[in-house]
Amino acid sequence: MDEQNKPEQKEPVTYASPVKRLWAWVGVVYMVILVLVNTYALATARYLTGIGALALIPALCGLGGTVILRYRAGQGKGGLPACVVLAGACFALAVWNLIRGLPALLAQL
Repeated sequence: MDEQNKPEQKEPVTYASPVKRLWAWVGVVYMVILVLVNTYALATARYLTGIGALALIPALCGLGGTVILRYRAGQGKGGLPACVVLAGACFALAVWNLIRGLPALLAQL
């Protein structure tokens, strides 16, 4: 058999890790936020101000999710107490930023 008639060798499919998939979704959320903010700016001819606290929420949730996923995969340092403290702090900061940023957003709409 010559080289042209050989069946092609396929490489095995390698799927992304759960952490990579989580951060891909965080990126999708940020793109949706950017589209909405820019659409609002084009429609009303003014930009939203004071919404930085809301912009941090996806990153904080992604960080908290990463801590949990790394602990479940056995890669987390510090064990369960460190996982609970770090993830809890991330999610608590996300809620705090939501409480802080929502009135600023609603005041402008």
